[in-house]
Amino acid sequence: MTMSFDFFSSHGGFVLYPLFGCCLSVLLTRVCIRVLPRLGYVDKPGGRHIHEHAVPRGGGIAVILAFFTALGFYALHSPLPESRELLARLLVPAALLGALGIVDDRRELKSKLKLAVQIVVALIVWFNMDCDYTILGWPVPWFLSLALTVGWVIVILNAFNLIDGLDGLASGLAIVSAGCMAIWFLPAGGHAPEAMSMQILAGTCFGFLRYNFHPARIFLGDTGSTFLGLIFAITGLSTIDRAVTATSLLLPLLAIGVPLFDVVLAIWRRSARKLLDPHSGGIMDGDQDHLHHRLLRETRKQTTTALLMYLIGCGFAAAALLLLFLRHSTLAIGYILLLLGVLIAIRQLAGVELYASARLIRNGLIKPRRGLLINLVHPFIDFFLIGVSFVTACWTTCGTAGNLRIFLCTFGPLALLLCLSGTYRVYWLRAGINDYCRLKMLLLLGSVLACSLLFLLEYRNMAQLYSIDLRQFIGGSIVFSALSVLLIVGERLLIHYAEWFWFRKLDLQHQAPDRLRLLIYGGGLNCRVFISTLYCAQKSGDREQIVGIIDDDPVLAGLHVYGFPVFGGSRQLGEVYEKQPFDKLLVTTRGDDPEKMRQLAEFCCRRRVILSKLVIGEETVSESDRQIA
Repeated sequence: MTMSFDFFSSHGGFVLYPLFGCCLSVLLTRVCIRVLPRLGYVDKPGGRHIHEHAVPRGGGIAVILAFFTALGFYALHSPLPESRELLARLLVPAALLGALGIVDDRRELKSKLKLAVQIVVALIVWFNMDCDYTILGWPVPWFLSLALTVGWVIVILNAFNLIDGLDGLASGLAIVSAGCMAIWFLPAGGHAPEAMSMQILAGTCFGFLRYNFHPARIFLGDTGSTFLGLIFAITGLSTIDRAVTATSLLLPLLAIGVPLFDVVLAIWRRSARKLLDPHSGGIMDGDQDHLHHRLLRETRKQTTTALLMYLIGCGFAAAALLLLFLRHSTLAIGYILLLLGVLIAIRQLAGVELYASARLIRNGLIKPRRGLLINLVHPFIDFFLIGVSFVTACWTTCGTAGNLRIFLCTFGPLALLLCLSGTYRVYWLRAGINDYCRLKMLLLLGSVLACSLLFLLEYRNMAQLYSIDLRQFIGGSIVFSALSVLLIVGERLLIHYAEWFWFRKLDLQHQAPDRLRLLIYGGGLNCRVFISTLYCAQKSGDREQIVGIIDDDPVLAGLHVYGFPVFGGSRQLGEVYEKQPFDKLLVTTRGDDPEKMRQLAEFCCRRRVILSKLVIGEETVSESDRQIA
């Protein structure tokens, strides 16, 4: 009994203060529901809004007051001076941002003015916090720390603002994120005030969610959504170690993964559309392709959509906690699982963005001027990938990121060889196999030269400074060389993968339901030329949907050719039609077989199928035509 009382007396605050914040939030939210409409804080339906009747907005006022009241009581009764420092660190920027939100919810301020105030808030955050970091052992200058902090705060502020487009979505995701970060702070030690602030925030959001879940009786408004983003931005900076590592940076990013993922998708989507059509909306213009909009179109229920978004948020939070518990043991397994999860999330949730990007790549292939602009980016991509290879090799060999002298000895020869060899005079969007072989040999030669120069100039210093032997140096050189070749060549191959497979698959997913179903007769080179033209070149009107291929070569039966199944030969044409109906038959075989064409024509006539033949060849220009030209 005594042990239970002692435990409650020392840890009971982790229950009492969040519970107090929850109850106070419920009370204040009820007051806001009655008072705010009289003051003109009403969100009317129409435009991009999906609600069907007027709803009070500005409910973030209740969340802010409940949060700081509960946190203030905790700071007064806590013996830790850090709790009062945290309260002061949060109160000033929150007051300024809250005032902006209150005015914006009433009068719809201009985006430039809101951005200016948000920058001021971010500057206050940077000034109040010790943002002196080191990345991979290299100290971050104050001006870069300032820029990164301002960018961090503004991105997270607007992430929660953008995600607040569905009843109960922002407040529910805030509960998930706050719970995740509280779990991170508790075992970390020395972060009791931050853990308490996260639990209080979860409690106040839970109380507000009582009236914000579908059908919502009140909205957070910009007052509440930007406040949530601010608290997570400031608290997230507390989770990042002074010596920044990938794990310490990923933890807050994953904890608020859904809003950030939605922001990344929005920037990706709108940028691709702007490049495709200069007359389309800008990056800051809203649309109805956010994650919750897509899920809502599929589920047609706000409640189901919100619960699915909560589930996705729990997935991101679980990934963050997995990295937390594996950070001192098998961290590599955690990174592999995280990478797989990100790839699956992009594949399942970023269909709109992938399709827009594929169209952009296709247009780059069609318009060489635009493709040349993409080609000009290659040197910067290559230099970045060389840097990644260098850091990885140093980290696996020495346990650090090296220093500037080692980096210049390694980076300089390889980058110089790439620039002087004419590599960037190759139009890589239309490169041949010989270009890739030459690039591979150049990269290997440059890596050998770089590692040899490093050995001659810096090996003794490295051996003394990092306690490495010749075997470890050779191992690091092999890692650097292999990564440089794989990353630089792989980046270029990825473009061709996108051209040949990526766009085709996404095009099939976004195809119109009334497209012609096309069966190809002949799986030779002409078939490949036609498929390339069909999916990789602009054509007027709708394209056909290829259902498969038939070929009289028995070896191909049952296999896949150019990504499509071979159903059999021309003798099985009737069986193929019964199993897989088609509207058009395209003959791509070389040579003329009158009997075969007659049989195909009779079959198509009976089934009312369009019959066409692909003709590829050359034609001699006559003397009269040349004179006209």
